[in-house]
Amino acid sequence: MELAEILAHHPELESYVGWTDADAERIGLAASYLLPYIPQVVDDFYDTLQRHPATARLITGGAEQIARLRRTLTEWLMQLLSGPYDAAYVARRAQVGQRHAELGLELVYTGVAMGRIRTAMTQVLLDQWRGNLALRGQAIAALNRRIDLDLAIMSAMYEAEHAEREKAALRRHLEGALHQEKNFSESLLAHAQAIVLVVDPDGRIVRYNAYLEQLAGRPLDKFRGQDWLTTFIAQVDRPRLQRLAEQTAAQPDAAQERQAAAVLMTAEGRQRTIRWVASPLRDAQGQPAGWLWVGHDVTDLLAAQEEALQAQRLATIGQVAAGLAHEARNALQRIQACAEMLELEVADRPEALDYVRRIEHAQSHLHQLFDEVRSYAAPIKLDRSHARLASIWREAWELLAPQRAGRDVRLVEHDALGEVQLVVDPFRLMQVFRNILENALAACQDPVEIQILCHPAQLGARRAVQVVFRDNGPGIPPELKTRIFEPFFTTKSKGTGLGMAIAQRLVHAHGGTIQVGPHTPGAEIIVTLPWDEPP
Repeated sequence: MELAEILAHHPELESYVGWTDADAERIGLAASYLLPYIPQVVDDFYDTLQRHPATARLITGGAEQIARLRRTLTEWLMQLLSGPYDAAYVARRAQVGQRHAELGLELVYTGVAMGRIRTAMTQVLLDQWRGNLALRGQAIAALNRRIDLDLAIMSAMYEAEHAEREKAALRRHLEGALHQEKNFSESLLAHAQAIVLVVDPDGRIVRYNAYLEQLAGRPLDKFRGQDWLTTFIAQVDRPRLQRLAEQTAAQPDAAQERQAAAVLMTAEGRQRTIRWVASPLRDAQGQPAGWLWVGHDVTDLLAAQEEALQAQRLATIGQVAAGLAHEARNALQRIQACAEMLELEVADRPEALDYVRRIEHAQSHLHQLFDEVRSYAAPIKLDRSHARLASIWREAWELLAPQRAGRDVRLVEHDALGEVQLVVDPFRLMQVFRNILENALAACQDPVEIQILCHPAQLGARRAVQVVFRDNGPGIPPELKTRIFEPFFTTKSKGTGLGMAIAQRLVHAHGGTIQVGPHTPGAEIIVTLPWDEPP
């Protein structure tokens, strides 16, 4: 209750207790008896206050505070006896109640203290009154009514101030808890190794954490308010996440958490596979307020799983190839011996000799197949040293001299590295380059032109070198570009289909990448290798 309300209600309270102007006159008459005893009443009040722990704890200023409080109580009693009982008087009483609330004095002690003052003053009047006893009774009744009104004013202001202070304390507590929760949330968002993204009901970005900023290379301030699917998600995967949101909204309390994997596109054009979980957000009225999307980057996990699975496949292939080679060795040797003997028997029959040579060629091809399968499946151990890439591809080119003999072939080099050397396995890398060059020679009609371009590049965040092989052949059909690195896939009439698969494994062992480029006409193979030495 504010002071204005207390002042507004005060006449009603006076009427309720029966206070009249005559009561003010009667208190004035009683004052002549009471004034000499005010010091005694004050001493009794503060002696009693200091004897009780609950009230004594309020005295923190020692004798100086006691002296000040005695003067204050003396003034209060003088005002009680002298009036006038106007708005200023009511305001001073209200201030006392407010001060008690500020000090933390329980309201019950105010009532008891007023009762002690009432008793002491009544006793003085009973002992010291001279004259009309009826008038004494009226004076005591008037004094009690005024004390009751004062107590009501102080109590009302105390309760109002106490309630206000409790609300303020609760507000501070809630603000502190909210601040603590906000700090916790901000810290969690700042350091969480997962994507945390909040969007409005229309899918527009409200906020996201630093992890997503760094992963995607897209600052929040620039993309706030934009559609999150268009900003981050590959177009082919957007319907999948929309379905996830619809299913989650339809059954938000489903026991099993729904997830969906989708490709996140970074500002640099890289792709990261993210496993997403969606949670609907609601406002205080329970109305939809947006969505919370949490994503975990599983790119490296999936790559590790694929690598482990590939290693298992290779081990199986190696075991099978070794078993087949062991079992077939004797049979192949017998075929070879028989073919040689048969060749002697039919030396004068050209047609039969042709069949024998076909048998020998098939047997040789079978030996090559076993060797290549074992090579593909065998664990790769690199023997690294410093080497110039140009020297390696030139050696591979020289080894293909028999395939180039009698043909119109030209090799064009664009080497931007010069004398720069990389730490690689020259023999293994020569296998890669030879396979690429051999495929180009086989695919192109004369005149053949093969270009090799070598220049600095980036491999993720690392420095790298890119070697690009281009030919003027028919090129690689789009539907086959993703398959040329598959084991046993080939477009040649002769071949095992393991050459490019082996090349890919060797490049990956170097920490690099190999891919089909977009250049047309002709085929383009791009090999990217780390520039810096491996850790």
